Amino acid sequence: MNNFKTTNQRIEEISLDCIKMGAYQRPTNSRQVMWITSEFDETWLGIPIVSERDGSYYLLDGNHRVAALRKQNYTHAKFIVLSGLSYEQEAAYFRVQNKNNRPLSKFNLFKAGLEAKDEMCVNIEKIALANGFKISGSRRDSNAITSIFALEIVVEVYGYEVLNDTLSLLGETWNGVKNATNREFIVGVADFVNRFGKQDFARRMKKQKLKDIWQYYIYLVPNGKRASNDPQMRKAFCRVLVDHYNAGIRPDSEKYLRMEARNGES
Repeated sequence: MNNFKTTNQRIEEISLDCIKMGAYQRPTNSRQVMWITSEFDETWLGIPIVSERDGSYYLLDGNHRVAALRKQNYTHAKFIVLSGLSYEQEAAYFRVQNKNNRPLSKFNLFKAGLEAKDEMCVNIEKIALANGFKISGSRRDSNAITSIFALEIVVEVYGYEVLNDTLSLLGETWNGVKNATNREFIVGVADFVNRFGKQDFARRMKKQKLKDIWQYYIYLVPNGKRASNDPQMRKAFCRVLVDHYNAGIRPDSEKYLRMEARNGES
């Protein structure tokens, strides 16, 4: 059994040219490096970890951060330096480190954003609470919204007013109904509001079952993309909502809604 507690460690500034990679290291993900670079703030990077062995420094933790530093033309950086590890112990350390390091969930990041008083996080929570919802990491509560990314997409694409109207309609129409706050419904209703306003949505759509709406969407888009940030997905789900909204309305009626291309849509 490896006893990492007996390993000596110190913090040292090291030339990035001296940092080597063991075969146990995972390949560098260029997208992750680009994301770190685009949001670059040295104070947020933390301190990467290396192992000093046979006069060389082998990277144990911080592969993408080091790549981002190089991309930002840094020549040196501070590292936590561990000494006394064999190559096999390095590999074991790397395995344990990454096994125990679970990535932060979207909810964890949202909570951290609230603590940091991030404008979007604070406003989203206010709007959710005002409409009887709460942002949560669990779907146990009927009024919980776990699709945080969908909420952020609505704000980024349509703005806070549309988000407020969207959650208002979801609450008025399907209050307490399971899956009413799924990401597809959130972004689909937001697209509806953006195109038509609130209309008579709540009264007409209360008659519609979520299961039927969902099955119709699957039928229309059997292999479609489901990402919240995909405009075609939002448009497709909006079209399904419009078809259900129009049920029982004559096509020549002023109340009949028609999907029209907007903002360069096809």
